[in-house]
Amino acid sequence: MYAKIVIIVLVVMALGAGLFLYHGLTSGGIRVPSFSFPSSSQFSLIPSRTGPVLPAIPAGTTTISSGGTYISGTPGSGGGAQSLIVNTSTIPASEIPAGWTASNLSPYFHEIRLGGVSAGSYYYYGTISLYAYFPYQATGTIDITGWQIKTRGSGEYIPQAIAVYDPSGLTAPSDIRVANGDTVYLYSSSAPFNLRLNECIGYVANMANFRPALPANCPQVDESRIVNFTGGCQAYLQSFAGCSQPTLPNPLVPPTDYACQDFIRNNFNYKSCFEAHIADPNFLSNQVWVWTGSNVVNQYHDTVDLLDRNGLLVDQYSY
Repeated sequence: MYAKIVIIVLVVMALGAGLFLYHGLTSGGIRVPSFSFPSSSQFSLIPSRTGPVLPAIPAGTTTISSGGTYISGTPGSGGGAQSLIVNTSTIPASEIPAGWTASNLSPYFHEIRLGGVSAGSYYYYGTISLYAYFPYQATGTIDITGWQIKTRGSGEYIPQAIAVYDPSGLTAPSDIRVANGDTVYLYSSSAPFNLRLNECIGYVANMANFRPALPANCPQVDESRIVNFTGGCQAYLQSFAGCSQPTLPNPLVPPTDYACQDFIRNNFNYKSCFEAHIADPNFLSNQVWVWTGSNVVNQYHDTVDLLDRNGLLVDQYSY
């Protein structure tokens, strides 16, 4: 008897569940969740990267990849982490020089430009200027040492230069790394070494011969350092401009003015200027001067090609 009652209860429960499900499906009361996968346009395993919006490619142009290996850090800092940065540019066909194709263009095409060419003469040195303009990667630098300047009849390679000239005079040259806005001047004359200019570099001209002469725009003496000197001493020190060095004896500085004489001996030179201003934000200049000792361009007319280490065209200049 007890077993029959249990069976009846189970049958009633089953019938009730079936009626409830039937009512839900016919009345919309129960919703079965559905699943769908995103389309290929909505899903990617590659993270997206943002960058500058480039103009649409006009008809009659050739698109190449412009950019390359940049060394992060400030000029003369010795580099930093090396990273590969590729900037996409649209190169109009009209900008590709005759005799060259898009496949012959350097990844640095027009990021380093020939700013001007002067052949010079027997009496005057020649000058070739290069300037860097790569706004898409304004914080990096490009290593141009080993690039070739090729003319119709000759050529030369860009050498190394001293990035930060040390007062010891023992600084070794290194590859020239140019930042956005830098200019490199190559002179056909000779000099003791190639270097990046800085605030104090004019004092070096007092120790060695450079042609052209190094800029004489050294920082002026800090007046707060000489305010306690004699009037004659202050007048004499303030009379100096640029990177000139005071000489002794002088009528304004008598032999008994020991404080003034010591200040003159210890402060008007490259070492003292370097130590006082090396931390200045603008200590390093945006100019690098290089002396090649030879003139490779024609005096009258020539075509000058700037080639990267792989022989690919960076820029061309004709005159």
